[in-house]
Amino acid sequence: MLIHSYPWATDRRKTLKAPNVYGIQHVPCVQGTREKSLEAIRSWAEDKSSERPIFLLLDVAGSGKSTVAKHMANEWMQANRLMARYFLSRDTATTMSTSSFCATVADALYECDHRLQTPIQEFKSRKDFGLLSFEEVFNGLVIKPLEVLGLDAILIIDALDECNNDDGSRSELLNALRTQRSSTPRLRVLATGRPVLDI
Repeated sequence: MLIHSYPWATDRRKTLKAPNVYGIQHVPCVQGTREKSLEAIRSWAEDKSSERPIFLLLDVAGSGKSTVAKHMANEWMQANRLMARYFLSRDTATTMSTSSFCATVADALYECDHRLQTPIQEFKSRKDFGLLSFEEVFNGLVIKPLEVLGLDAILIIDALDECNNDDGSRSELLNALRTQRSSTPRLRVLATGRPVLDI
């Protein structure tokens, strides 16, 4: 018996990408779509005089927020912008948690600009590092290194509502973002999510 194997007849489950914090599971916008949203985000990102370092894109599930976030991530990477991204998802323990958030963001920024290595490593080497709060770690690994070197960066946080809050993780993340908003304009944050009350 002869069995033919056709490449287009593979099991769909094998072609799906597992969610990860870099958002490889998402695709960018199709050309000509979401143009108003993309232009608004570009204008916000380029406006250095703006006192609004956080751009919130809130809408219902399935409205294309992650598609827009992925599109801007690709665009800013191609433009060699100093940026980091973190895509949250309830699909895995890693992607619904902030346990690796600060380190992931700091590592991504370092990969874009190696001058960040020294202040990041200095902070990580603190003897009390494991005792610090989320906000202190976020400021020490992300905000302070940018301030020390006078660098502007963009952080994309997709699907804030997918961050687990059973242990207060989402509240810690939101508080850290609110605090940095008034302290430094060095980090601009594009965040997406469903319009839930705490966000």
